[in-house]
Amino acid sequence: MKEHREIALAMEETKRVGRKMAVATVVRVKGSAYRREGAKLLIDEEGNTTGVISGGCLEPDVVEVAKQVMADGRPILKSYHLDEDLVWGLGLGCPGMVDIWIEAVPDSRGPKVMHTPPSSAGEDAENPGFTGENGVSSDGRKENDSRDTGREPFAAWSMCLKEERSAVLATLLESSSPDLPIGARLFIPEEGEPSGDLGDASLNQLAVKLARKKLDTLYPRSETSTFFLSGGGKAEIFVDVNLPPFELMIFGAGHDAIPVAKLAAELGFRTTVIDPRPAYANEERFPGARIILTHADAWEERVMIGRRTFVIVMNHHLERDQAAIRFALNSPAPYVGVLGPRSRRQRMLEALEKEGVIFGEAELARMYNPVGLDIGAETSEEVAVSILSEVLAFRNGHMGGFLRGREKIHQSARK
Repeated sequence: MKEHREIALAMEETKRVGRKMAVATVVRVKGSAYRREGAKLLIDEEGNTTGVISGGCLEPDVVEVAKQVMADGRPILKSYHLDEDLVWGLGLGCPGMVDIWIEAVPDSRGPKVMHTPPSSAGEDAENPGFTGENGVSSDGRKENDSRDTGREPFAAWSMCLKEERSAVLATLLESSSPDLPIGARLFIPEEGEPSGDLGDASLNQLAVKLARKKLDTLYPRSETSTFFLSGGGKAEIFVDVNLPPFELMIFGAGHDAIPVAKLAAELGFRTTVIDPRPAYANEERFPGARIILTHADAWEERVMIGRRTFVIVMNHHLERDQAAIRFALNSPAPYVGVLGPRSRRQRMLEALEKEGVIFGEAELARMYNPVGLDIGAETSEEVAVSILSEVLAFRNGHMGGFLRGREKIHQSARK
């Protein structure tokens, strides 16, 4: 997540120059809002900010509250009820109710061991994420990366933001139990065991279970969840998710691939371009992209497609497109966009079938052709907007199309 890394780098620089700082995070939204849960604003003691949490209507007050938090060290959960007529009258597009968690950035301290109940080997499966024998957790994940070991939860979380690694930070916002410390944290990396403590063993387990479930999905969102305590009562936990950048992999380095790669980079995608022609696939034409100069027979060794890699096939070469479709649909890629008309796709699938390569419904459901949303695109730049719009809609679980007439604009179509 590009914004998260920018916040982490700003925290590092602010710490280097010796200034106090606080982080404001959107933890709950009701109604319309400019930003959703997980959006962040870093504020230093001089009022300098990094990040965006609204269209401009919240930042001035949040900065003042953050100065108070930096002064006394106590976090604040601040609710903003914004009247639509008033907000739009000020020219600010953010009506609704927004809860902001504002906390001082802590200094790194020694590790906190997570509070876990005693268990026998047979109970291990009920305690997700706890380390067992040989440094392997009960859910099969490896022991913590040395970069996280020994770090205070917030420090480990900040390092994950900077290094763009998958992790969740669970923070206790509210509780009906006076025994649970508000602001307690639990850090859950994708690889490794959790660290920190929410103050209750069963609460730790529930938070870890939710975090693991989120990290196993394509595009998990940050959210505040209500957990019911074993002794009665409930707790509000903000589950903050960080992911590495999604990858856009483009097969083909033609002229129309240039604006696709450029726009993808601006949207925060890690971009890869694959083509055997050095005159086309080079740094000058695709600045910032990873270039893989290779023919199809070397893809198995040189090209890695992950479960968060979005593939675009646009070689403008029948055999190379055909090979790319075969390679991509046999990978974990959730989305494979193929440039060109349906008739061309059908010819390629028929040719593959003659070679003994037959895809089932599940594989073909991941193929999007013609690629892109219908915006009447003609130029290469417009086609790039169409393609990336469809990729974003797919990733975000939305259908695309006009917002006019919809009751809710942030409602995901993905179940």
